[in-house]
Amino acid sequence: MVVDTDISDLLRDAGSDRLAVFVASCTERMAQLFTGLRGTDPDRTGDVDLYLQILEELWRIDLPGSAFSARAASLQEFAELQPSEEGIVAVDDIYAFYAVLCMRYAVLCRANGDAEDAVRCAHASLTALGQLDQNLPQSRLFEGEREHQRRVMFTDIGADRALPQLRELDRAASRERLLAVKSRLEK
Repeated sequence: MVVDTDISDLLRDAGSDRLAVFVASCTERMAQLFTGLRGTDPDRTGDVDLYLQILEELWRIDLPGSAFSARAASLQEFAELQPSEEGIVAVDDIYAFYAVLCMRYAVLCRANGDAEDAVRCAHASLTALGQLDQNLPQSRLFEGEREHQRRVMFTDIGADRALPQLRELDRAASRERLLAVKSRLEK
């Protein structure tokens, strides 16, 4: 699922603060797919804690890129990013993978400032939700993600309450996605 051309172009022309907010927002909307699907596994407690810690750091726009360099290596150790001969076939594994992939690109974007990593972050979200829509009748999560991406690009990130309000909307979207995946798991 391809990122809208206008959003890709805006990301490529964006400053570092806009990129930081964009990738934090994308990751927030995907976060509960990881924490909600992996949080009940006692063997993954450390990964869930690290995921949440990195998510908080992504929202700290003032953190320098150097703060994220080691985070990319840490994420590479997650089971979701390890090569597998069987591939990823279980529903919960698929969406946890996309949540980690989204965060990986967000961290890379913050570490190196490359807008292409922000585009990849957006692409990972859209792909996950496009697949989910294909498997759930009348689901419109893909279109919802496109709207969220547009909202982030046109939000006045300098306004006092802009980021907390944006984050609350993202959290609500994340909950909705987790519920959709859980409903798919019940089928």
